[in-house]
Amino acid sequence: MQTDKLANDTEAFASGEICRVGGFALTRRALELSSFAPAAHLADIGCGKGATVRYLRALGFEACGLDCDAAAIRQAGPFCQTGDALSLPYAAASLDGLLYECSLSRMAVPQALAEAWRVLKPNGKIVVSDLYAQDDSGGLLNQSQWLELFVKAGFSCLIFEDHSRVLKELAAQLLWQHGRSLEEFHDDVFVPKVSHCSYFLLIGYHKCLNPEITEKELLKS
Repeated sequence: MQTDKLANDTEAFASGEICRVGGFALTRRALELSSFAPAAHLADIGCGKGATVRYLRALGFEACGLDCDAAAIRQAGPFCQTGDALSLPYAAASLDGLLYECSLSRMAVPQALAEAWRVLKPNGKIVVSDLYAQDDSGGLLNQSQWLELFVKAGFSCLIFEDHSRVLKELAAQLLWQHGRSLEEFHDDVFVPKVSHCSYFLLIGYHKCLNPEITEKELLKS
């Protein structure tokens, strides 16, 4: 049953039925960078219908999911629950990793990061893929502002990669398959203006494992 669900998820990403920037390919890249231990305890915050949770569990991780959308959670499976990202239902220092796939920008970011810090174990990792601004228009955070928020929340050794290409690919896919622009999917993927958006993947560490990596160095990359 789990395998069937995962196959359905993969087909749904390919068809555009599940609308998420990067699909499982970006999730795989995040896992590659994060190097989580086998059977690590992970939570997908903003899990929607649970596609990433099923994917993580198929890879052997102890994964669960949380979303504020009760209707989505009813379709997500037994390892997902309704909840508030600003008041996570997990004990302090109980998780090895947290994933926020195009969800963190829809939250009160400082409060959400404070909760992430609380529930992560020392050396735990936060994985975020989301939108950022190319300039000061559109109401999005730019790269420097995102990094500043993570540093203020106590995260360090950040890996920041630009993946704007997958945002453009999703826009093209939606237009080709559905005849609709990415902006028209605003409620689903929160893209206010594609022309002003870029997309990033960021890994933050609960404890500084490599103090040689600094915010200034990231901004140069």
